[in-house]
Amino acid sequence: MRRVLALDVPLALFVGVVSLAAVHAQAAWTGSPPGPPWGPGGGPPGGPPWAKGGADFTALPPAAYVCIAVVAGCVAVRRLRPRWAFTGAMAAVAAFSALGLEAGLLRLGPMVLVYTMAALLPLRSWTPWTALVVPVFLAGRTDLPYLGLVAPGAAGDLVAALTLLLVPAALGVIVRSRRENARRERDDELRRSVYEERLRIAREVHDLVGHSLSVINMQAGVALHVLGRRPEQAEPALQAIRQTSKDALEELRGTLAVFRGAGASRGDGEGAGDGGEADGGVREPVPGLDRLGDLAAGIDPTGERVAVRTEGEPAALPAAVDHAAYRIAQEALTNAVRHGGGAAAVVIGYHPEELTVEITDSGPARPGRAYQEGSGIAGMRERARAVGGRLLAGPRPEGGFRVRAELPVGER
Repeated sequence: MRRVLALDVPLALFVGVVSLAAVHAQAAWTGSPPGPPWGPGGGPPGGPPWAKGGADFTALPPAAYVCIAVVAGCVAVRRLRPRWAFTGAMAAVAAFSALGLEAGLLRLGPMVLVYTMAALLPLRSWTPWTALVVPVFLAGRTDLPYLGLVAPGAAGDLVAALTLLLVPAALGVIVRSRRENARRERDDELRRSVYEERLRIAREVHDLVGHSLSVINMQAGVALHVLGRRPEQAEPALQAIRQTSKDALEELRGTLAVFRGAGASRGDGEGAGDGGEADGGVREPVPGLDRLGDLAAGIDPTGERVAVRTEGEPAALPAAVDHAAYRIAQEALTNAVRHGGGAAAVVIGYHPEELTVEITDSGPARPGRAYQEGSGIAGMRERARAVGGRLLAGPRPEGGFRVRAELPVGER
């Protein structure tokens, strides 16, 4: 409230001073305060006072000063009570006109107030209040027969009075419309950001949990298969299950800590000692291709079913590209373990302008079966598109499945 008054009080003083000066100038012109300039004998016979070297100060009726003060006071509270301020200012202008004085620049106050109403309030909540212009218009014509409504030019005077309010009202409507459009755009952008963030969280959790559970399921099947015949071979599978579940829990904890860490970064103490924050708030970085070997070893500790090969000279990658490449390889290997049934190969290609990630498996050929893209492929394609790349996926003619991602490493 103090800030509003600090901005509006100077404007009110300006309106009051300008109105007072204009009224005194008009009184000096006419030679006597009560006579309106358009009335009989308006204006001194000898011309304007400054033509004679100036004019003496002409006092106004006390009620006129009260009206000017009321208009200025209404302008000062225009944003606190816009409709009541407009009503008070219009009543003061009507009373001023009823004294036989020309309102002149005193109408500046109602013009400012109608602009304020239009800029702050919905259209339907302030337009009825503009009907006050009619009694204000009639208040200055009480000395004329039939309130001057049958006099020539009465309609033009009314249109002019309405125009004085319609112009600032139209400006206020434009300002409000622009403000509302900007607010809606901000709200839409916020909702879009929240939706995209939820999608990103869901994608991260899906890739992590889906891959880990697929590996655990595969290794558990191996352990059950060899447990009765060769118990010593069950131990590597159980170790892989243990390590995979441990890594998945740690990565999931770190991922969730990153997404809820905004509150802790603001210093509100939330999340301290919670999840991945237990060790002093240090979070693990998002996984990248440097962990691809661990990923392959978790799927196949023997190294016989999953092979990883690098082409070109490894180079530092943007963090987003590095993470997207890792997640694409993880999801493709998960699908290979879940659906392929054969060996899988991962080829990472470092090129001057792009990084290629190709995952193939040697599953059986299915010539008579139509290929239908699932949510995993759609998620990988979204990851590639998010960093400006593209992804190709589909069954191979000789059997198995192929996923190839081409991710830019430059400014693109």
